[in-house]
Amino acid sequence: MAEMIFKYSAMSGGKTLNLLQTAYSYEENHFKITLIKSIKDTKGKNCVLSRNGMSRNVDILLKENETLLNAHNYKKYYTSKVILVDEAELLNKEQIQELWTIAHLINIPVICYGLRSNFKGEIFSEGVAHLFAVCDIIEEVGSTSLCECGKRAVFNARKINDKYASDGPDILIDDGTKKDVEYVPLCSYCYLKHVKINSEEAKKLANLVAKIR
Repeated sequence: MAEMIFKYSAMSGGKTLNLLQTAYSYEENHFKITLIKSIKDTKGKNCVLSRNGMSRNVDILLKENETLLNAHNYKKYYTSKVILVDEAELLNKEQIQELWTIAHLINIPVICYGLRSNFKGEIFSEGVAHLFAVCDIIEEVGSTSLCECGKRAVFNARKINDKYASDGPDILIDDGTKKDVEYVPLCSYCYLKHVKINSEEAKKLANLVAKIR
């Protein structure tokens, strides 16, 4: 029976490169693949883009509330050897559930690539929460991203006009048109230092340390 897999990392962790390499491996062996991404991901429009310059057209550019269980989309993936999903954090809970159903009812493996958390340090979306709930395998992408300090990055920080942001809309795509928006991967310490330093938890700990000293 096919499985559904969620592969995650922080920004710049090699997720899309891993996806493109997986697609190449399947096609090199003459297997059909179906590549899906959300229309919310405006970066690359109808392509997936890796930071090293590799790109590929998607087979299904999924609208916000579009179902995968209609005849139009079914014809695109039903003969596939694998379904690959880029930026899976942008899919909603229902779409994740449909992918799980496809994997286990039609016996097509599904591999989702995406972010675990948003710039606020929270689970990115209900779609990601559902991935953690239903996926058969959950693993961190091997090519981990590095923080500015050189440690392994686990958080995704947002910068607006070169300043770290802790509030704002959940989704703000860095598609090259918003020159003031940037995302950077950070380790836990640097994320706390740059983004969460004014949080209630950080203030309480700072006050406690000051009293003890």
